[in-house]
Amino acid sequence: MNQDLPEKLDRESLCQLSKEELVDIIIEQAIVIKQLQGTITELKQEIQRLVVSRNLVQAGKNN
Repeated sequence: MNQDLPEKLDRESLCQLSKEELVDIIIEQAIVIKQLQGTITELKQEIQRLVVSRNLVQAGKNN
């Protein structure tokens, strides 16, 4: 986050910020959320690959 913004974003701190600073926070948070959503998608795909791999190994042991 922007170094000029307060570290703790409680209501009292946020009320002291300008409209421009609040917009900056919202934009930065939207960027972080988008990045986290991408990470979640990647991790879900990796979990699915691992499940498939595990199932193939188990199927091979059963044959």
